[in-house]
Amino acid sequence: MKVRVSIGTLALIRGEGIKQLAPPTTAYMLQFSESGCAARCAFCPQSSASRAPRDRLSRVLWPAVELEEILPRLRIFRRLCMQSVIKPGFVEELGSLLDTLSGVGRPISLAVTPIPLYALRRLVAKGVDYLGVGLDAFTPRIFREIMKPYSWSTYISFMKRGVEVLGRGHVVVHLIAGLGESLREAIDTMRILVGIGARIALFAFTPVKGTPLEKCAPPPLRYYRSLQLARLLIERGYDIYRVAEIRGDELRIRNGPWLRDAEDAFLTSGCPDCNRPFFNESPRGPLYNIPSRRLLEATRAEWSDFLRGVVF
Repeated sequence: MKVRVSIGTLALIRGEGIKQLAPPTTAYMLQFSESGCAARCAFCPQSSASRAPRDRLSRVLWPAVELEEILPRLRIFRRLCMQSVIKPGFVEELGSLLDTLSGVGRPISLAVTPIPLYALRRLVAKGVDYLGVGLDAFTPRIFREIMKPYSWSTYISFMKRGVEVLGRGHVVVHLIAGLGESLREAIDTMRILVGIGARIALFAFTPVKGTPLEKCAPPPLRYYRSLQLARLLIERGYDIYRVAEIRGDELRIRNGPWLRDAEDAFLTSGCPDCNRPFFNESPRGPLYNIPSRRLLEATRAEWSDFLRGVVF
């Protein structure tokens, strides 16, 4: 069965990982569709609204391969991630893919758009322990503007069902910063999502040629750092408005025990062992999501300068 595989994943499978600055710790796979995805998300190269090549997702190349060819090498990864596209029969195909992947003996994440509860239970039973949900937008207004499929309320209901099926902390909501939200809007949405039992995977908007949003710019790095820090504090259970305040598009944090290991905020967020190396940025930087402890140390000057500037 044919799937798309991120170029970093494929390089590691082929023994080229030693050349990578930060090899992926998860094997990233995407359902194959010659015509891409039936959804019309304005930022995505797979979208039916996109003129971009179908072998792209964000800035990364995703070649098509036969799953059986790479299956023996998937054990080198700590986790497997299967991402879906909307096409006829995609739920049934996901079931077949998960049947095959369950034999690898690694934990499996499934990233999927809202599907019926019976279908979700059936897929989870095939070895899925984390569910990824691409809400992407921080507000209902932006959700409509970027042409997400279904409705905002449908996504929220699906996340709640996911928490019921998999447990608190096992639904990871993907959110893209830089689509027009304010810092307060972003923080309030993260508070709501964590409150229903989900976790947050932050992405920085990445313009891709051929998509409707190709001429838009990525978010400012300092704004993104504020979002990352807010996410960490919210997921740690702190009342963000008691330990921090918003000044424009920057978070100001009171000094205190909540800032222990604050640098962890700048590592890639998502499922366990998900590091998505350079999905949103060139290895030359700036690095929005830092994919390894080694690179976190290498970029210490940048993020420590940010922390010094926002703590009071």
